Formats: sequence, structure tokens, C-alpha cells
Amino acid sequence: MSDLTKEQENIMKEHYDNPKNNKALENYNARGVGRNPDNWGQVDMYLQIDENEILSDLGYEYKGCPTISFTASVFTEELKGVPLQDALKTTQAELDELNAQSNCDDCIKMILVAFIAANENYIERKKGINTEDYTFNMIETTVPYTEQSCG
Repeated sequence: MSDLTKEQENIMKEHYDNPKNNKALENYNARGVGRNPDNWGQVDMYLQIDENEILSDLGYEYKGCPTISFTASVFTEELKGVPLQDALKTTQAELDELNAQSNCDDCIKMILVAFIAANENYIERKKGINTEDYTFNMIETTVPYTEQSCG
């Protein structure tokens, strides 16, 4: 954390001590699930998208490594008020970058995959397809479970 300012360190500590948005939204209009097939970790992402396609609220629930809660807290707070398409581009770029690395960031990947799945669900709902269900995606793992060290 030496590259962070004191203010950034305080923000990170706040998310670690008091994670934000760790809840299922009651009035969501998109839901996606990201799962790790190797260890059954899972992130459920809930989005509330307004009529201008701005992310007005986000929530998440998870099962897996403790890193998820802290990271998803930061992720969801940063995306509030952001246009959906901008958030999707950023999320996809981050996932592509993580997939290109050889280290294990599967806990973080589940958050990103869940968001992308929620976007797919939103598109389906706008078309009137799959309106009561959610979209489920698996992360692509390249490291055997026995060698993973997330969290």
C-alpha cells in the first residue's frame, strides 16, 4: 500500500472494516452470478439501472474468499452514478487484464464476471427474454484449484 496516499489508505480501510453494498437489492432490474468452477465460490451482483442507463445502485452477495467483500465494496461504490456502458467497458478491460496474468485473482474475477452477467441479464430483460431469471457465468480458470491461493 506504499503507493497510496493517506486518504486512499483510509478509504481502503473503511471498505475493509465496513463493506458497503453487501446485500441483495430489493428493486433490482438486472442480476448476474459469477462462479468459480474450481472451488464453488460465487458472487451474486444486483444492479438498479435508471431510465438513462445510469447505475443508480448496486448490491452483492458472495460465498468464497474474504477478499470478495472488500473488493466488491470498492467496486460497487465506484460504479454508482456511472453510465452502464462505461462501467461495462472498464469491467471488461479489467477482466481481460486479469485473465492475461498468471497470478491467481479468481476472487476478483468472480466480481467482474458477475457484473458482466448482470449486464447480459439487463439486455435480456429489455428484450423481454428471461425476465424472472438471472444470468449465470463461470470464470475461466487456468490454475488448478490445489494451487490457488486467493484471499
